[in-house]
Amino acid sequence: MKNLTPKEKEIIDLIKQNYTSKEISEKLNRSIKTIENHRSNICKKLNISGSNALLRYLIENPNII
Repeated sequence: MKNLTPKEKEIIDLIKQNYTSKEISEKLNRSIKTIENHRSNICKKLNISGSNALLRYLIENPNII
């Protein structure tokens, strides 16, 4: 799956559960900047861009992880 790291897969799972970046950062005890970096890296690996592209991609591809 495009060489996603375990942490990126965990973040994808939380995004699929409708968590915001702020909520994910609190849940994983990481900074929002770290979560945003992970989201950016996920988008690069999936070759997607745009403000809601990752969420849209996950809705259209529910079995990604």
